[in-house]
Amino acid sequence: MQTVLVIDDEEEIRLALERILKKLDLQVISCENASLGIDIIKQNPNISLVISDVLMPGLNGVDLVKFVYETQSNLPVILITGNPNLATAEAAVRYKAFDYISKPFERNQIVEQIRKALTHKLEKDVEKEKLLKSALMEEVLRSQNLDLNRQNSAILNATSDAIITVNKEGTIISANLSALENFCIESPLDLIGNHIKMLFPPHKVGFYTKETSRLFTAHSTYTALQLNDVTLKKFNGSEFSADVSVCAYKLDQNIFFTGIIRDVTQKKEMVRRLIDSERRAFLSTLAASIGHEINNSLTAIQGYLEMALKDMASMEIKEKALKVSMNQAQKLQSLTANLLHLGKSERVKKDDSSTLELNSAISSVLEIFKSTAKLKNCKIQWEPNPHKIYIRMSQDPFSILLSNILINAGDATQNRGTIEIESKIQDRLPHLIIKDNGLGMTKETLKQIFEPYFTTKELGRGTGLGMFVVKQIMDTYQIKLDIQSEVGKGSSFDFKFNQLA
Repeated sequence: MQTVLVIDDEEEIRLALERILKKLDLQVISCENASLGIDIIKQNPNISLVISDVLMPGLNGVDLVKFVYETQSNLPVILITGNPNLATAEAAVRYKAFDYISKPFERNQIVEQIRKALTHKLEKDVEKEKLLKSALMEEVLRSQNLDLNRQNSAILNATSDAIITVNKEGTIISANLSALENFCIESPLDLIGNHIKMLFPPHKVGFYTKETSRLFTAHSTYTALQLNDVTLKKFNGSEFSADVSVCAYKLDQNIFFTGIIRDVTQKKEMVRRLIDSERRAFLSTLAASIGHEINNSLTAIQGYLEMALKDMASMEIKEKALKVSMNQAQKLQSLTANLLHLGKSERVKKDDSSTLELNSAISSVLEIFKSTAKLKNCKIQWEPNPHKIYIRMSQDPFSILLSNILINAGDATQNRGTIEIESKIQDRLPHLIIKDNGLGMTKETLKQIFEPYFTTKELGRGTGLGMFVVKQIMDTYQIKLDIQSEVGKGSSFDFKFNQLA
């Protein structure tokens, strides 16, 4: 019977886990702190799994998983916590915790991870036993070049990462135990003596073979190369993501390449979970941003109206109050339009009966901007096309689309630059092009530009909804968009409408 060690300073949690584990026909040992847990692990080599809380008096769960990582790398540890944070999650990844689960957890969730961890433990034990019993492995390792062994001995004995050495022809001449474990290889003879391309997945063989050949022929002696997110293949046919560090060196006039391969599949999954958690947490930031913008506008309106309502208020103050109130009301109207459009059901379809003349629609939006403070310091270059251009679209979504692009262009130029607007027919399709000479966007920003709540603006100056709403409108009306942008040289948005009316 497999034994599971449960460590938690809360008796209710320990009892709950004991009930779950006993229903799975598992033997349970429990204690209330990490220090006792470490003593139990030292005294009981037959423990198959550790489930530990993170925050406890004295040593914590991170200290425990570090101890296991350094002394019993095959023993899986599942960390549970009621206070998940980036620091403990990173530590869990660093010391290769099997999983990191937030409290309260569901029974099915913890049962699934327990079964996976126990299966993982059995597989690791079987593989390790095979390797330890393999006299052939010892013979192959003894036969390797002694100088090469000395070159790699410190790394081979200190890391659980896979380490593989090849010659300049790409033939594998040495590998550590972790390499055999990571690639699910039973015998070293199945690896050593073969070409490195045996580790490449089928869809990557051509590309990776070409790249490694280029490396082997164009290397500089004693140079290092870092490769991230490389896809490799195990002997069982499965694939995994890895970070690879390659070092080229000369030994007895021969060139060798040693690669350190780190499986980052679990790390990437944990990071994905953390990012997802961060996005959910950002909803509160979004609410704060929207509230900040609304409060700013209401404060401005209230302040000027109070001054205008005083008996001694001058006509100048009253006119100023009206102007400020109108500007802030239009700002709130724009924010509300984005929020209302965002809240519409995805099942709402476009009204194919609506027809819009593109030049007139653009002029209408620009007229609204002229009467507000928005873009007041920008130079807007716009000449209507001499030909009428019709599109199938309603005025409201078009106004929202163009307004969001113009506001972003104004912000990109710090409301002091030039914005060019052009309407035209190209390849028998209507085009709307907006260019600015602002800050431009990085490639990373372009990748995230349509994500909800993503913004490069400070709190209170942007909600991250504008471009997301633009994307919804584009999808509804089947509008295509080509974005050209370069940092320091501005941006260009080319909207291509689906069809002429």
